[in-house]
Amino acid sequence: MSALLATEDLDVSLLRPNFVSRLLNPWPRKLFNILEGVTLFVLPGETLGLVGESGSGKTTLARTMLGLTRHSAGRITFEGREVRTPADFRALRRQSAMMFQDPTGSLSPRLRVGTLLAEPFTIRRMAVGDRSALVRSMLAQVGLPESVAQLYPHELSGGQARRVGVARALALRPRLLLADEPTAGLDVSVQGEVLNLIADLRREHGFAAIIITHNLSMIRHVSDRLAIMYLGRLVETGPTAEVFKRPLHPYTATLIRSEPVPDPRRKRTELAIRGEIPSIFSRPAGCEFHARCPFAQPRCRAEAPAYQAVAPGRNVRCHYPMEIEQQERDAAIPAPINRRGSSNEVEHRQA
Repeated sequence: MSALLATEDLDVSLLRPNFVSRLLNPWPRKLFNILEGVTLFVLPGETLGLVGESGSGKTTLARTMLGLTRHSAGRITFEGREVRTPADFRALRRQSAMMFQDPTGSLSPRLRVGTLLAEPFTIRRMAVGDRSALVRSMLAQVGLPESVAQLYPHELSGGQARRVGVARALALRPRLLLADEPTAGLDVSVQGEVLNLIADLRREHGFAAIIITHNLSMIRHVSDRLAIMYLGRLVETGPTAEVFKRPLHPYTATLIRSEPVPDPRRKRTELAIRGEIPSIFSRPAGCEFHARCPFAQPRCRAEAPAYQAVAPGRNVRCHYPMEIEQQERDAAIPAPINRRGSSNEVEHRQA
């Protein structure tokens, strides 16, 4: 099956925001990369989870896919055709939709919900017939009463605003939905309702979805594949079940271990991820995760790993991807006991 939307070696570079240096030395201006070498695809009808810590470039990637942020290198293709010109991106946006992270802030505070829901048809100059009936149908589709059409965005609850956002995004029956943190700021029960709503509508209309989140406990239940981002680069992609069962990159493994456990009797003795995220203004040499990686070796500090396929459907950016599995296996084996009752040290072989 061919990809619906794909990126190839996608880069996004911006000028370093230093006002004083621009005044004193307007040329040359130093660039820094927000995204670098991102190669990704989503299949028709598929749900792709885009995961990473805050600041890893997830939202920038989604905006770049739709042409809201300009890319400096690489290719974007939609249904096999390259998207390059403003006209190409306008055609792409006619068949796609984006749900922004702030559900209330993405709605105009001056318009009632009914006007907001009918606005996509007005912008596209599409005849809708009975507008009131159309709005009622859109509200019913997302489980909201018709009285919501008379409300302003500030009068909506978080869950209601998110449902209005879903209805507005799917108004024109897009082939691709990009949802940026669709459950952010919602109660757990409301999160489930919103996710079930998106899943039901996806099955009904057959659109593909890219869900941007850092909530692993949520994304593991709704996505078909996962793409893990760190500091503007993809570090691992693969089927969701396989990534959770056998992560190949240390960052993925530590993210999974950092997932909260709803058990008040279980105490966490140490953090899974140590250290701070490096600055994109000064990227570390070699592997950018090596300073936080528990398995880092000298090669990791000196040589940047390539993004490579290690199994069917599994890609990883790591020099020693299989060492993670080996280390965890070795850690689970009890150490031999000597005659004095103390544990001997277990030597781990380097892959």
